[in-house]
Amino acid sequence: MAQEADLLADLAVLNYEKLVKKDPAEASKLLHACEKWGFFYLDLSSVTTENYRNIVSALNQGSQEYFSRPLKEKMKDMNNDWEVFNICGYKPRGLDSGNVEHKKDGCEGLRIPADLCFIPWNNPKLRRIEGLSAEWETFMQFIAESHSIGITILENLSDALGLQEEDRFEHQHRTEAPSTSTAVLQYYPYERDLPESTSAGHFTHTDTGSVTILFNTKWGLQVCSPDGDRWEYVPPSGNDVAIVNIGDALKFMSGYRLKSCLHRVVPCYGKWEDGPRFATIFFLRPSNDTELTDTEGNRWKAGDWLNKKFLNYRAPHIEQEKTAIATGRKGFVGLWEEQAKTPLF
Repeated sequence: MAQEADLLADLAVLNYEKLVKKDPAEASKLLHACEKWGFFYLDLSSVTTENYRNIVSALNQGSQEYFSRPLKEKMKDMNNDWEVFNICGYKPRGLDSGNVEHKKDGCEGLRIPADLCFIPWNNPKLRRIEGLSAEWETFMQFIAESHSIGITILENLSDALGLQEEDRFEHQHRTEAPSTSTAVLQYYPYERDLPESTSAGHFTHTDTGSVTILFNTKWGLQVCSPDGDRWEYVPPSGNDVAIVNIGDALKFMSGYRLKSCLHRVVPCYGKWEDGPRFATIFFLRPSNDTELTDTEGNRWKAGDWLNKKFLNYRAPHIEQEKTAIATGRKGFVGLWEEQAKTPLF
């Protein structure tokens, strides 16, 4: 049995209040974390973020109630228009390839686009999720406050990199510009509660956007260490500390200086013992017309990059390996090898 410390990612802990105050030392620490790992913890335990933490708690409770509903009821919230499916509505399990060879992905999701909070009149294809009527205003608050946290992170990175005017990252993330920024609830059934054709957790990938802010309830998240390509766990941290990571868009926009880290969710025997795992997430992404260049030299608009990447997730693993779209590495899909069901720690 391995020692727990040997399997944990050594991530920096950033203080949000210091970032709000534009503390140069904290901005430098942030930059280093984003250059090395692309993952870090964000301490939100101050009194100024108490309302935000309460919002996260409320959404976690709402998530457990929502995903316990019959599939037929949840499917009413699915948006069949591909132009908006990836950012608006219910996503059933089994659409994407999973983290085990020849199996489909076992998680479900519910997506609420930030544009419905900031510019609700802009796209008539984006619609309010009827199954979330009671939690809708809470969701709008979560989006607004998460966006603000994400912008604070971008401002500090821009300062640390000495970026000026239109080159600053925050200028590509204005609330008045249409984007694919999205709040998401994720539901990961426990391994034995899934059909044989699906895998528990979530497949290996890098995020499409700029900044991801994550809260989850149980173990399972792994990141690929920059020190030897080793998979290491990121334990859940409660609502006082967010898990934050950088995505593809910010990696591309920074000229590959910032890291978009590979990650996945897998069973963690001895820690994720029973019952489902839930996650409350905000994906901050640049405006749709932001131009990006991927690892293979292809140019994309940010909105098109998300759709291309999400479509790639549905392809069989053998097809995913032919490009670097899903993982940033051609020929690599990061499959999890099912292990004996004995505690890891």
